[in-house]
Amino acid sequence: MPRRRIEVSVSHDEFEDLNNALEDHRNGFTDMAAEASNGLGLEPEYWADRANEVQSLLDKVHEHSREETAAADDSNRTRGSGHRADREAQQDPRD
Repeated sequence: MPRRRIEVSVSHDEFEDLNNALEDHRNGFTDMAAEASNGLGLEPEYWADRANEVQSLLDKVHEHSREETAAADDSNRTRGSGHRADREAQQDPRD
C-alpha cells in the first residue's frame, strides 16, 4: 500500500482534537474486538490488529510533535549562538 507523508502545523486545540479522534477510533476497534469475542462480526484478532494500527499512528503523531518542538528549539539555539560566535570572530575595524 502506498504511504503518504503529512506535514501540518496545528494549534494546541487542533492537536488535542486529533489526539482525541484517534483515541476514540482506536477504542472503537477495541470495542469491536470485544464484541467479536462474543461471536459478532469479524474475528477479534482483526479488530485488535486495527486497534494496534491506530495506536501506532497515535504514537507517530506524538513522536513527530515532540520532534518538531525539539527541532525548533535546537534550531533557535544554534542560530542565536552561531550568530554571536560570528560577531565575536569578526575583528573590530577600529583595531
